[in-house]
Amino acid sequence: MIEELRLKNFEGFKDEKITLTRGLNLITGRNSVGKTTILDAVVYTLYGNVPSVENRLLVRREKGVRDMETYLRFRSPVNGSKVEIMRFAELRRNRFTTKEVRLIIDGVEVQVEGLEDLRRRITKLIGIGYRAFNWIIYSRQGRLNEILEPRREDMDAILQITLLREISEQLNTVIKDLKGIESEYRIMKTQLIPLREERVEELQQEVDELSAELEDLKDSLRQAEDPAVKRLLGKVRELEEARAMLLEAVNSKKSILARYGLKDIESIKREFGRLGERLKELEANSKSLEEKIKSLRDEEAKVFGELKVLEDGHRTRLELKIKGVAKCPTCGQRIDEEILSSIIEDEKLKINDLARRLEDMRKNRKRLQSELELIDREIEEIARRRERLNMLMNSISEYDTRISEKESIVKSIRLDVEGTLRRLGLDLDPDDPKLYERLTEMFQAPREIEEKRKRIKLLEERLRQRLSELEKAKSELDRLRTRLRELERKSKVVSLASNLRERISNFIKKRRDDLLRSIALRAQTIFMSLTDQRIYTSFRIDPENYRVYVKPHGLSDYIPANRVGGGHQTLISLSLRLAILHHLGVRSLIILDEPTYGVDEENLQMLLNQLSKIARHVDQALIITHHGRGVEEASNIIEVYRDRDGFSRVRMKF
Repeated sequence: MIEELRLKNFEGFKDEKITLTRGLNLITGRNSVGKTTILDAVVYTLYGNVPSVENRLLVRREKGVRDMETYLRFRSPVNGSKVEIMRFAELRRNRFTTKEVRLIIDGVEVQVEGLEDLRRRITKLIGIGYRAFNWIIYSRQGRLNEILEPRREDMDAILQITLLREISEQLNTVIKDLKGIESEYRIMKTQLIPLREERVEELQQEVDELSAELEDLKDSLRQAEDPAVKRLLGKVRELEEARAMLLEAVNSKKSILARYGLKDIESIKREFGRLGERLKELEANSKSLEEKIKSLRDEEAKVFGELKVLEDGHRTRLELKIKGVAKCPTCGQRIDEEILSSIIEDEKLKINDLARRLEDMRKNRKRLQSELELIDREIEEIARRRERLNMLMNSISEYDTRISEKESIVKSIRLDVEGTLRRLGLDLDPDDPKLYERLTEMFQAPREIEEKRKRIKLLEERLRQRLSELEKAKSELDRLRTRLRELERKSKVVSLASNLRERISNFIKKRRDDLLRSIALRAQTIFMSLTDQRIYTSFRIDPENYRVYVKPHGLSDYIPANRVGGGHQTLISLSLRLAILHHLGVRSLIILDEPTYGVDEENLQMLLNQLSKIARHVDQALIITHHGRGVEEASNIIEVYRDRDGFSRVRMKF
């Protein structure tokens, strides 16, 4: 139960204290004086937000006002504790910031870790969350009857059915994900795993055979190998390779020179020098043209300045002549019309002459600029050619260095081959291009050794591949066996999940049906306690969409509750809200903002009298009305008005 509310700079309230009591609290006053603001202040202080309202708009709109404070004291319907909440906020650069929040329970301040922690604590102390509070407890103007045809997700959440439905949906997802497990299990057990086992056996057998053959070849190689011949053959091979690399370097150098139509590096240097001379000549011409163009620009500027001065004076004298002014407005001397006309004609001639001169200068400058652009383009082209020639000279120098190095290597290896041939007593020419063939023909053992080496290398590579394949095949077989065990477990999970889903679905349906039947019955009982009219024999709430139906006396079927009269809709909606609060175990408070909204004047007084009876069903009711009626049953009347300064104020009438 709310006991006290204090507001400082909250919307239209400057500094106000509001006392609330048990029973029916009527908030009255004219339109737009701040009645709804009191209810918004309650919601804001409890939860830190007001639905559909930006927090920055809650700060009183007055120049210099930046800080806002609210205080709320209430008794917890959960444990009976006295709870005090204080919120301190500020508006800086049109940005709302909460500076401090305080929570005091039974006189002892409780430390809170931020706004969300405070909201969680308040929810526990009240027994209802922000969403349900603003949907069931607090009915805003014109929205009381929304409960007759509510959104399914809102009612599921308020009646705490959402969690069960989410669990059921998650089970559906699990079952869908596991669908097809039996097919995968069968294919894996009868096809995939047997094929992988067969492949592992084949690879293992091939690995064993390759290992045996490789070992035999290595033993044979160790017996037949001749170190001296082996070294000679190796050196001959080195000599052939070195000569091939030398020939490749020589041919590459010739190819580059031929590509540019040059014979040697000297011809490159001569072309490089010739282009350098041409570049100097062009740069001198470019500089000369630039100086001429600059001189023409200076001359143009000078002539242009003279032309502008002359045109300005000419324009002034033309205006004097047209206006027929007899005296000069500058010096005051008398103006002779004939002299003035003569001056104007002379000026025209000078202006035309200067304009022609200026145009000739511009044409001449543009011509020189075109010549300069041609020279600059040629300079750029020559610079690029010189750069390419420079790169070419560097490349040729590198090739010369490489050729020299290769020649040195060839010479060194040749001397080694020649000495080895002499030591072995072989009368063979080290420069013979077919020396390696002749040696292999003379010594069969080395040739066989080479073949065996190749065979060993081939077998080693094949063995590495087969070992890698064998390892992968074993790993894949292990993975498939692990997957098979998982599928066995998951197939059991599918059965359990399906059974559980069916049981949860049945429970949700039964729970919703029982719950709505109970709420409808209690709502009818509450409705009958609010009015002595016995119009309806029963209430019903559709479990599929939560739409509310009533069965009038004399009719054989139900009709939608939103099709009955406005006053009855209000009472039915209120009865439903009270019944839901009873189900939630929150019977301490209900807040109604203009519950008579849309009711005609004829039924207004009757409805107000009936609404006054809700205090029988809740500890505290806050009702806004601007009609000034229904106060007879009120235990506390809060009159809201505007003072002469435009601030919202309250008068307490207990």
